[in-house]
Amino acid sequence: MELYGNITASLSVPRIALGLIAAGGVAVVAYAFTHYGLPAGAAVSMLPIGLCALWFSLRNPAASMLGMLVLNYFIMYLGREFLHGVPVGLILDGALFFNLAILLLQALVHRIEWRRAGTGLTLAAAIWMIYCVLELFNPQSVSPKGWTMAIRSLAFYFFLVVALTQLTMARYKYLKAMLAVWSVLTLIAVLKALVQKYAGFNAAENYWLFVEGGAVTHIIYTGVRYFSVYSDAANFGAGMGLAMVVFSISALYYRNPWMKVYLLAVAAAACYGMLISGTRSALAVPFAGYAVFVVLSRNFRMVLAGVFLIIAAFIFLNFTTIGQGNPIIRRARSAFNTQDASFQVRLENQARLRELMRGKPFGAGLGHGGGKAKVFAPDAPLSQVPTDSWFVMIWVETGIVGLLLHIGILLYVLGRGVWLVIFRLRNAQLRGLVAALVAGISGVVVMSYGNEVLGQIPTGAIIYMSMAFIFLSPHFDKELEEAEKAQNTVPRKNLLAVNPRAAALPPAMAKE
Repeated sequence: MELYGNITASLSVPRIALGLIAAGGVAVVAYAFTHYGLPAGAAVSMLPIGLCALWFSLRNPAASMLGMLVLNYFIMYLGREFLHGVPVGLILDGALFFNLAILLLQALVHRIEWRRAGTGLTLAAAIWMIYCVLELFNPQSVSPKGWTMAIRSLAFYFFLVVALTQLTMARYKYLKAMLAVWSVLTLIAVLKALVQKYAGFNAAENYWLFVEGGAVTHIIYTGVRYFSVYSDAANFGAGMGLAMVVFSISALYYRNPWMKVYLLAVAAAACYGMLISGTRSALAVPFAGYAVFVVLSRNFRMVLAGVFLIIAAFIFLNFTTIGQGNPIIRRARSAFNTQDASFQVRLENQARLRELMRGKPFGAGLGHGGGKAKVFAPDAPLSQVPTDSWFVMIWVETGIVGLLLHIGILLYVLGRGVWLVIFRLRNAQLRGLVAALVAGISGVVVMSYGNEVLGQIPTGAIIYMSMAFIFLSPHFDKELEEAEKAQNTVPRKNLLAVNPRAAALPPAMAKE
């Protein structure tokens, strides 16, 4: 009885301590609400959740990076719904620097394999970041504020995402985990677009459409362009096209039939989302993406089938009028019309920009291209001409030197991916997943000639993380090869455990 009483007393001490801590926490939260108002009370009440997130992130930085991916996916939605007028890019800044802080804290107690980030991709991202930093001293720039706003999405995110991904997610399981999380996010985005289509826009979305002017480009004569949780329909179309290509190709390389069906369903949903976005240039993503995959597959039958399907789709959209009564098909078909008024306006804008860009080899400065530059340079000639394209925007803001550097980096990344798939990677599933990422990125790169989507939230972070996984794939291949060797090599003691009679036999008979 005395021993039982001591054990009970020892167990009750932590319980009492926890109870006192909980009561103190409730008192602090109540005090914050009553004396400092709702914002302070909400902030204090979120503190325990923040501490739990910090503890969990320290134990598993890869999970923290996946959390960043999820947060990145909904940043534009949060800004439109709850943070009107707040620079929502600061949320992604905070998430990235949180992950960087987690990594540095881990380095204090654990050995970090820094050489994982010592790849050509990190070097390319660093070179691009240095070039963009030097744009601060561009004599054509009229406002440092424009540089400050632009360099984050144009250079810092690229460098930080690829470096942190390579340092914290250097295991094959994390590539598959990223694809799993991304597939769920894609389904949520399509579901939100369906709500917009069949239930209508909510108050915040109507405000963006009819007060801030979004309706000019999203409610047009061909129908309504839906944008889901994305910033706009072009960004949504690019994200869905990317997901369609990646998940449809990935489904071919999973052995589990249920996983195949699931990924194909996600790809089909993404295809529908791409179509209802009404973004004609988004069709370039599957066209270019599947063309790249056909080349990477090196399978004669698949090459023939792929070429046939691509040509058939092109003929259907460009040379027939089948389904012209459907607004989705009608708008998709207009993407091949070179006489389209919108396309002609873009060509006229590019002709005007060529005149204005003479004598500017390093561009007009970051943040000084297109309509957004009116905030910093309302009277500058370049502020009056829309760029309408990621590559045109890069050309205007960083000059022909920056454009050639940027295109060179993209070609290097894609070329490296193609080389790995064709010549280096041995594991069939890994080779297929990397081919899917290369194909998807290729499609978005081609689409970026028509829209400014390559570095936009959330598509940019997804593409940068995918690039990092492409460069990590040789490490994954070695990991999978070692795991397969370990699985095929059974120790002698395990053989005896499998056949107990062998252990009981005399040595001579056991050898036989």
